[in-house]
Amino acid sequence: MDAIGWLVLVAVSVTTVVLIALAPRLKREQLRKQLDGTAGGSLAGVGSGFDAVWRPSAEDAHADWEAAVEMPAPAPTPGDKGRIENGRLVIRVDDGDASA
Repeated sequence: MDAIGWLVLVAVSVTTVVLIALAPRLKREQLRKQLDGTAGGSLAGVGSGFDAVWRPSAEDAHADWEAAVEMPAPAPTPGDKGRIENGRLVIRVDDGDASA
């Protein structure tokens, strides 16, 4: 092997050893960030873009789930007496149970 081949082999070997040595520390740091709620970073939303391209059914399922979770505020009707009680805005939400 020539000098460049040896240099590449040494660089790959050193990089592998350093990554193996630092792996537990990097994992602890990631776990700490997850527990603190600060994990994510600037590329956190990239996965959803891949879902839209490679798995459109997953994207549709996620959109359906988000629509089901959101609960819009009830719209006022002309006969409503108002939603302000003792100076506070009150919004009552039906539980959706028609049998009660």
